[in-house]
Amino acid sequence: MLNPIWIATMLGLAGGVALSYVGGRLLLQRLVGGSTDVLPIARLALAGGVVALVPALLLSFVVGGTLGGAWGQYLFEHFGLPMSGVPAGLALGIALVFAGVLLGGAAGGALIGRWLARYRRAQQRV
Repeated sequence: MLNPIWIATMLGLAGGVALSYVGGRLLLQRLVGGSTDVLPIARLALAGGVVALVPALLLSFVVGGTLGGAWGQYLFEHFGLPMSGVPAGLALGIALVFAGVLLGGAAGGALIGRWLARYRRAQQRV
């Protein structure tokens, strides 16, 4: 039987994937814009996201779940529903931390890709 904590965890992970997808598309458009080497930058951004996947899972459960659950309980306590806020805060905390770490990894990979593209262009000029 699934309890509200498990459901909130799964919703948080699904929300984190959706947030990182939308944020990744916007991030890549900004980082790739105007570059002639789009494919290597996009591949390195994807590789950075894949490398950040395990730390994103761990950090989202530990940091996002803990802080989100406590924040949700504190916020809903003022409305007289302290236990109702824990699953809501848990889902939100997990989603935000998961998406943030994945986007950080993808941004790191894209920036490395831009640096490598500039380095390759500079070597071709010489």
